[in-house]
Formats: sequence, structure tokens, C-alpha cells
Amino acid sequence: MSQVATLAITAMLLFGSPGPGPMTIVATSATFGVRKTLSLYAGILTGLAISMVAAALGLAALLAAWPSAKLTLQIVGGLYVLYLAYRIASTPLDINAAEGARLTMRDGVLLNVLNPKSYAVLLVIYSQFLLPLSPTAIAYVATMGVCLAVAVFTNIFWMCVGGAIRPLVQHPLFSRLLRLTFALLMIGAVSWAFVQS
Repeated sequence: MSQVATLAITAMLLFGSPGPGPMTIVATSATFGVRKTLSLYAGILTGLAISMVAAALGLAALLAAWPSAKLTLQIVGGLYVLYLAYRIASTPLDINAAEGARLTMRDGVLLNVLNPKSYAVLLVIYSQFLLPLSPTAIAYVATMGVCLAVAVFTNIFWMCVGGAIRPLVQHPLFSRLLRLTFALLMIGAVSWAFVQS
């Protein structure tokens, strides 16, 4: 298997697994539709790109070397995910009233920039799967490009899942249960990240 394919599969498993980002995308697209989720989607990808550059410039290694800085980022990021989970769970059932609660591009950027899992994943990718190109800067750019391309497609998949279950959200009881489930999954993902670190 080529190194690009190995990197792409690894990135798909790491970035596409059901965590706070994918659950946020599913919940938003299920509630508001795919078109109204595009700004959140763009924010998540922008935040991921910022995280990739920051990790390549040494932030991931810094967080690995300084446990207190990593813990601070985990707490801030975890609190932000809990805030987003609350917003998803408490979104009004009436779509017109819910419009003000819709997550935006800013929410997507902050979700990835404040997510310590992103930096941990990127540290693994950069240390184990960095494409063997020269100079090293080109290797990082190419690796980021592959990872970002994978994230584009995995997040589209999650948006489509949300869009597919959107008709079910029209039923108030199911809508409330679905939003609560996504909020709990986000809280579970944050809790799991704390346990694993």
C-alpha cells in the first residue's frame, strides 16, 4: 500500500470517527438541513487547517512536552464542547425559533482550534505518517493536504447522515430525543478524551 493511501486511511479513521465535530455536523444538518450547515462545515475545516499549521509549527509537540498546557487546553476545549452540546440539546423545536441557535462558522473554527484531540492526532500523523518528501516543509504541506481532503469527505458524509435523518426531526418527540442523544455523544467523546489522556 502506498504511503499516501496509508496516510489517507489513518486520517479517515482519526478524523472521521464519531467525535464532537462529526456529531455537531450531524445534529446541525438534521435540524437545519445540509445547506444551512455549510457555514459550520466550513468553520470546522478552517479550524482543522489552523490546527494543522499550529501542530506543524510545534504546538502539538509543545502540548505533549507541557502537560499543564495540554490540561488547560483540554479543559477549555472540553467546556466549549459542553457549551455546544447544551446549545444542540436546548435548540427550540420550532425551526423558525431555532434559527438563532444554529451553529455558525465561528463555532466550527473554535471547535477544532480548542480541541486537544486534534493536536494529539496531528502529532501522531506528523510523527508516524509524514509523507517522505523533501524539503520537510513540502512534506508537511502535502500531509496536511491529504488530511484536509479526507476531512472534507468525511464531514460531507456526516452532513449527509444528518440530512438523511432530517425528516425524522420533524416529529417533536424524536427531535428532542435525537438532539439530546447527539449532545450526550459529544459529552461522551469529551469524557473519553479526558480518560485517554
